[in-house]
Amino acid sequence: MFSSKIYSVFKKTIFLSIFVLIAGNALTGCSQSTAPKESASAQNATSEKDISLDVAVEYTDHAAAFYYAQGKNLFSGTGIKINDVKVYASGVGVAAAFTKGGFDVSYMCLVPAIFTYANGGVPIKIIAGTHKNGYGLIVNSAKIQELSDLEKTGIKIANGPEGTSTDFLQKLLIENKNIDSEKIMSNTVRMNAAKQLMALRSGKVDAIFVPEHFATLAASFPSMKMLLKSTDIWPDMQGSVLVVTEELLKNQPETVEKLKEINKNSIQLMNENPQAAAEIVAQNLNINQMMVKEETQSPEANLEVTSEIAAASMNNLIMTPEISIEEVQAVIDKMYAMGYLTKSFDAKEIMAVD
Repeated sequence: MFSSKIYSVFKKTIFLSIFVLIAGNALTGCSQSTAPKESASAQNATSEKDISLDVAVEYTDHAAAFYYAQGKNLFSGTGIKINDVKVYASGVGVAAAFTKGGFDVSYMCLVPAIFTYANGGVPIKIIAGTHKNGYGLIVNSAKIQELSDLEKTGIKIANGPEGTSTDFLQKLLIENKNIDSEKIMSNTVRMNAAKQLMALRSGKVDAIFVPEHFATLAASFPSMKMLLKSTDIWPDMQGSVLVVTEELLKNQPETVEKLKEINKNSIQLMNENPQAAAEIVAQNLNINQMMVKEETQSPEANLEVTSEIAAASMNNLIMTPEISIEEVQAVIDKMYAMGYLTKSFDAKEIMAVD
């Protein structure tokens, strides 16, 4: 019963997201070409010309490896041209983009990637990791001092749509900490991370469950604190992954190998140069801030990210391209046990890693 409900919500959300995308409300990355291109999978695999790729990312620093690779021109000379980049307010938007068939590559959280593949039937492959950890529960410390306070009548907890990583972590939190599920879930309202941030600051909600960079940014507001990090719920959980379409993997395996190498190099350089990485990530997030304001219809909102906030946020991530079948299988098994998936499956089905 629980899984069918979530599946129904997911399908409705996907269809709504697609409608929004068609209507032109998707967040489009700045300084990227939007000229029509031939699909990457339709291009000749033996062509000596650069292959053009369309990329989808979430509006978080979970996409740091991509932002840094772009900022440091790591795609230059590889035979890969980034044709178009679209930035979405949540993983649901990225999932909708893949459902529509509009992208070749994405940097997205593992949980929605699994959800999209298993329940949405979208043919994608995980080719690398990008980071572990990267989520937090931020609360108004004047109202919430400990977990049990979340059960109180009148407390409002904001979280992402069902099937997102933060929703998954909230249910794990309830299970692991033995707090009242019915009370916590009845206190929970759904909205994307940008809206959660504004709702917390304006006092419309008392707690939010968000991915980084939003978690660190929210915790910097007066009277706010990070009550829990995702490491307190699932230590070193796989956060985000680098995903490609099965079609790209089949028709352009060399390109996929190059993407893996670029991702690996980008992460290595970020770990070696954290301040430079923070500056590039902050710059990219701020470039897209206006589009988030437009999407949330909150032109007065200040979502500016300083390099200091970006650096502190990225300290809450373990940046690594390494990912194992066992790690992914553990998440699949837990998602199935909790009713997120209509069926379980072998992690090897969704993975194309060395």
